[in-house]
Amino acid sequence: MGISDGNSLVQMCIVKVAQNMDVLEKKVSNLPVSLLKDLLPHLNIYYLNRIETAAATKGISTSVIWAAIWRDLDQTWRWRLKSALPDQDWKQRCLERLFHMVLFTQVRRGGSYLSNLSDSSILSMTVKHVQVLSLHTSTKNICSLASGDLRPILSSLEKGVTSLKLLDVKSLFKHGRKYVLFVLHRLLDHGSVREVVLRRNPDSSFLSWLTSRRRGHQLTVSAAPETPHTDGHCSVVDDLDSRCSGELEEPAAKRLALDMEENPEVLCSEFSSANSPADHCPEGQIHSLDFEVSKCQILNTVSHILPTWLCLRKLHLHSDWLISEQEMAVLVESLRRLFLNPGCSLTDLSLSHVSGHTHLMSMLRACPTLQSLCLEICPPADRNTWRQQPQFTENKEYNPSLKVLKLEDINLSDYHQEILQFLGCSVLEELSFRDCRLLDKCAVKKDFLLPFVEALKGISSIRTLMLAQNRLATSAIEMAALFSGCRPSKITKLDLSSNFILPAELLEFAQLLETYKPVQRLTLDLRFNPLDRDPEIKGQALRKLIPYCNILTDDWDSRSTMADHISVM
Repeated sequence: MGISDGNSLVQMCIVKVAQNMDVLEKKVSNLPVSLLKDLLPHLNIYYLNRIETAAATKGISTSVIWAAIWRDLDQTWRWRLKSALPDQDWKQRCLERLFHMVLFTQVRRGGSYLSNLSDSSILSMTVKHVQVLSLHTSTKNICSLASGDLRPILSSLEKGVTSLKLLDVKSLFKHGRKYVLFVLHRLLDHGSVREVVLRRNPDSSFLSWLTSRRRGHQLTVSAAPETPHTDGHCSVVDDLDSRCSGELEEPAAKRLALDMEENPEVLCSEFSSANSPADHCPEGQIHSLDFEVSKCQILNTVSHILPTWLCLRKLHLHSDWLISEQEMAVLVESLRRLFLNPGCSLTDLSLSHVSGHTHLMSMLRACPTLQSLCLEICPPADRNTWRQQPQFTENKEYNPSLKVLKLEDINLSDYHQEILQFLGCSVLEELSFRDCRLLDKCAVKKDFLLPFVEALKGISSIRTLMLAQNRLATSAIEMAALFSGCRPSKITKLDLSSNFILPAELLEFAQLLETYKPVQRLTLDLRFNPLDRDPEIKGQALRKLIPYCNILTDDWDSRSTMADHISVM
């Protein structure tokens, strides 16, 4: 028998052991390390999960096996950015994906990792690893979770799921509104869900149902004196409310019927024999809402519930339409009323597609304890309505807790002194000026960049600085001074992407960094810069940076696009 025959025999034995793990499991841990490694790819997920502790005691990680299973399950992984994940995350992702595929769609059974496993056994094993539950249009079997057969699965989901993603509620309700609401009630009120993501414009009645019971314990506020509103906020609220209210109103009889059908106690008593109509269900708390708003929802839903949603910590509002200045006035007023309550928990606020930037300061004033603010600002369609931005530092003392500030597509070229004054009294941990035209009106760019760098060095808490799309070009060299002197910055992430940095300029930046020798290792983002113009110089620069930086770069071909030209227009 030749060597190849011997190898074939070993492989046959390994496959046979994998097929008979039900009787051989306890003996497998006695296998030599090399054979144990060869056995792992042939195990199904049940035994792979059971044996990984024994494998770990022999210095064998199952990470590569879980990663291979993930690649087989997720056929789109080749087209997406891949990053290294800890061992438990690969396993978590695999089992969470398998749960969704088995219960809600379908799963191919070509791999050995599912051999000899029924759907029910896969569900029982994977449900314990589901932290994010995604329900969408194609989720036809969600109603089955309300059945007696799958009640143990729903009970496990109640304990483990912390984030709920609803991707198309209107279509989801077509499978059985009452069943879907019961499942959501169990997860939100009886369960551990604290984060909700809503996409594709959920209907207004569902939003009312979702938010009416999830505002946390109501605290009584000693009436703070109302400051007079000279900006017309109240009149704007009244005017826009009346304009949009007709769009979402329902007949009283239909609303009463829906209220009875959607009542949590009624739902529980109908689907569970253990409950009686007299039983009182607990009320859950949503701490994080990531919400894709549709027209008028800021006025009819968000602005009405915000002032009393005391347990809300994170609010991210996304839209594919421009949030008007009038709607922003309504939202700012609602936020102001929320922050007047000492029980307010909101610390993280993100808004996209905001029209203009006149509400930046009013937002900061309205939210004095906000820690993170992210605004994606778009110019108004009618340029004639563009108004002068208020002084950037007006009442900055109202936000002593702000740790994250992200501004995108806002022209800050006229506010250098205000920026420096703001940085001089901030405790920021992350600052992002993306496409903010910082140097557009600088006759001598160093006149702003040098004090800007010094001001950043004075913020001991800052760890992330993002300056993408600011046309820094040769001025990027000045950013190396962040790590110079007796009090170098503690920044660990620096984003200089899309700034038309040429290889020679990067080399000069690298030489300075080599001189300063940053104490902390730096993650440096250099993507979408024309570094392909001189590959040799680029290589020299990268070699000098590698000892001090984790470099994010790409093979962008700047000569084949107009992006580099547009970036310096």
